[in-house]
Amino acid sequence: MNYDHKPSQLSDLVEALKKHGVNEALIKPLSRNNNDKNQVYCGSDFQPLYPYFGVTFDERVGSRSAKKGGKVKNRKILEAKFDQFSWLDTDGRLHPARNVKMITYPQYPETRISGFRAVDSTMPRSMSVEYTKENPDAVRYLILGRRGRGEVIAAMVVDPGQLFVDQVNVLGKAYKSRVWHELVINTTSSGKLKRLLASASSSKKIGCRLDTKGNTLPFNGTQVCGYTLEHACGIAPNSDKNGDYEGIELKAHTMPKVTLFTPEPDRGLYREDFKKFMTTYGYEKPEGVWRFTGIHRAGIQCAKSKLTLHIDNYDASKSVAQQAGNDIVVSLRDENNVLAAGWSLERMLNCWDAKHNEVVYVPATKHDCTEDRLLAEGNKYQVEFDSTVMWCKRTSID
Repeated sequence: MNYDHKPSQLSDLVEALKKHGVNEALIKPLSRNNNDKNQVYCGSDFQPLYPYFGVTFDERVGSRSAKKGGKVKNRKILEAKFDQFSWLDTDGRLHPARNVKMITYPQYPETRISGFRAVDSTMPRSMSVEYTKENPDAVRYLILGRRGRGEVIAAMVVDPGQLFVDQVNVLGKAYKSRVWHELVINTTSSGKLKRLLASASSSKKIGCRLDTKGNTLPFNGTQVCGYTLEHACGIAPNSDKNGDYEGIELKAHTMPKVTLFTPEPDRGLYREDFKKFMTTYGYEKPEGVWRFTGIHRAGIQCAKSKLTLHIDNYDASKSVAQQAGNDIVVSLRDENNVLAAGWSLERMLNCWDAKHNEVVYVPATKHDCTEDRLLAEGNKYQVEFDSTVMWCKRTSID
């Protein structure tokens, strides 16, 4: 099994990655001590690895540093496992690896990658500590290609041609990184989606969706705006695990307020006794149903719930990675400082995942159908999309 690619120029590597649907990649020149034993240094922050790639943070009690020294030993370490990580061999085959982790050491701070073995116990020889001892002057690059919603297609490059080295050197640095270069492979997705959205906003659309075979079906459910937008862009529901449109998440919304994600609290009374939480901070409707509602803004008590939103143990002047060991919690507290509900940093990180790397929010208006012909065909609604959208890129938990 050979994982060590030796391209003469960057385009050779690009072609190998394109065959597996990679749209963009991060490239890092490796130093001698970057290997399977000492881990690979990735920078002082989560970025650019997260949320560029799909990872799952450990929500259990964090690991602790075993290094000597009062300020370092027993400090919390934040670990995240890559959801999908595969090595690309020189024959173009993929070999999944299940335990590749991104580890953040907030005491330095720095982020490293470890656990490179594939499920068949193979790994790039050039990533081993034995290889780096035997070949201390070898020129090595680690390439992490991004496919779909954050799957990693990884490749090792060893002693490439000088043209490859020169071409990598002129690449721009990745967002918020001094050690990773960014390589854009597919430059057409955003442009194509913009044209499709422009067409979708040109007129009212009949509420509909595509089935898995590409047939148009009337749709009258609560998600009519989202399905109709996907139909206008040629997207079949749930047809692509890699994002709504070539890795780009697409969201239609009818209200001024947009929901980014809906994580359930993992701290406080909400988690310990949900019924007591509702009867203490919620309100009862005439029909006997209990509700908890209200807009909660940081530092301002909500009139409905009498709770105040806080971000505990957080310093806005520092990055989240620097404070990952500080037990950061987004909390709702009452007048007696009782924790009614709380969201741990790990819970928030796992909800702010790779699909938020690029998201387009499209304002939509739903209209009742009035034409007899449309009603006779089973259509209840028409949908109109705004020509101005909110296009979000490179978002982060910070």
